[in-house]
Amino acid sequence: MAGSLSEQLGAMAIIDELRHRQMVVDEHLDLPRRREEVAARIREYYAANRLAVDDELIAEGVRAYFAQRLEFEPGPGDAAEREKALQYIAARRAGHGRAPGWRRWLSGLMK
Repeated sequence: MAGSLSEQLGAMAIIDELRHRQMVVDEHLDLPRRREEVAARIREYYAANRLAVDDELIAEGVRAYFAQRLEFEPGPGDAAEREKALQYIAARRAGHGRAPGWRRWLSGLMK
């Protein structure tokens, strides 16, 4: 026998995972198709609920959503948190291990 069933199933599981990841990447990279699919689903939703919405308004909303969907918006932070973070980074770069109070600072971020 060339290989056991468990080896075959294990390899197939990895292949399926890789194939799924590739499909997700391809889906996100084909932006014009994604926009059109989202716009079509929105049109269908409004039509099913008997709401009259202009196609141009839907297109504008979809464009606006896709324009901002991957933007990073930093959370609110104060000067003390920023200073602790910079101290931590500086200490790590200098090879001094962890900056003093790093556990308390980290636990404060997790709240």
